[in-house]
Amino acid sequence: MNNTQNKVIVLGSEYIGQGDETLGFAILMTFLEALVKREDRPKAIIFWNMAVKLLEEGSPAVIHLKALEEKGVKILAGRLCVEDLRIADRIVVGNAVTMDDILDLVLHNEVISF
Repeated sequence: MNNTQNKVIVLGSEYIGQGDETLGFAILMTFLEALVKREDRPKAIIFWNMAVKLLEEGSPAVIHLKALEEKGVKILAGRLCVEDLRIADRIVVGNAVTMDDILDLVLHNEVISF
């Protein structure tokens, strides 16, 4: 069994790490591109807070996220965040989910948070 199937990645911003946001965004794009190429992928990637903007039309992340979704990775956006930012009509990859849906994943899987 693929031991990454019990892993869930949680992203809370449009970049990885602290410090330079431009560099952090480049790191995130490189991370997603590399993840697409791997056979060992997480069960899901949860986007909340400002990270939900990565799922919007025009985001450079969309191409990688669609590829991950096609390979079976669940791409999930916190519904509260999507609604608060008023971007529901601009989300082009993944699904908006409730906090209960998110809790089902984070309470029953290993969570990797960036």
